[in-house]
Amino acid sequence: KIGSGSIISLCVVLAGLVLSPAPHARAQQKAGEVSSPSKYLFLNNVTLKPGQSSAYAKLEGEETAAMRAAKAPSHYLGLWSITGSSHVLFLHGFDSFADLQKEHDDTAAMTNLEETLRADNAQEGQLEADRHSSIYSYEKDLSLNVAVDLSKMRFMRIILFHVRTGHDEEFEHLVKQIAKAYQSSIPEARWAMFQKMYGQGSDNTYILVTPMESLGVVDAMQMSGKKFRDSVGEDQLALFRKDMAASIESSETDLFAFGPSISYAPDSWVTSSPDFWGKK
Repeated sequence: KIGSGSIISLCVVLAGLVLSPAPHARAQQKAGEVSSPSKYLFLNNVTLKPGQSSAYAKLEGEETAAMRAAKAPSHYLGLWSITGSSHVLFLHGFDSFADLQKEHDDTAAMTNLEETLRADNAQEGQLEADRHSSIYSYEKDLSLNVAVDLSKMRFMRIILFHVRTGHDEEFEHLVKQIAKAYQSSIPEARWAMFQKMYGQGSDNTYILVTPMESLGVVDAMQMSGKKFRDSVGEDQLALFRKDMAASIESSETDLFAFGPSISYAPDSWVTSSPDFWGKK
């Protein structure tokens, strides 16, 4: 929970994104390309029953192998949780709902692939404690310096914000003010914000995501947080504290590791980094 006296929490959360690559959820991006996030993000969040990670990984590996063999159109990234509950995230970026439907229809038309997916999904259901899907929209005005070659990333930090009902404007104002402070004090800072459009909590949920090449980036995050606080000063922090208390109900920060065997990454990723994206 974020209370009136925890200004450091939010500043460290945002400072944690400094010096780290900006996010990009569009798995269709070719290796070597530096791009901004896609317009929408489809996110599947699967909570696993205790001790079922290995069995789940095996089934997901079969699915991704079948997708690649069939040359299915819809690429996605799978991430294993490092912190928090035992769960897996699947991310797929798209730029229009018409595109999303076309990818779904094209995949459904691959009869043999659909049979494999249905069979594996039935088995996976026995390993899952919970599953829910949601769609987020990329919020450009709440983001900073977004461009990255996602194929080179290996970890991801995701911060979940629950905004107080009816206080979206205050929250957006707060993030914009912090972004402005970063631009003047630490211009290399970067992050991307997404707002939930569909799914549980779609009226007040935001996520702030940052892929990382290594967990060593987290160390740089901590040092950048102190630099930001020293640069901004106590008076500005006090103003941020006031807006936090008015707009944010709670937040949670978690780390994830990219799972190459559970990701249907583009062929160019596998070719450029076979030692990682080619793992079975």
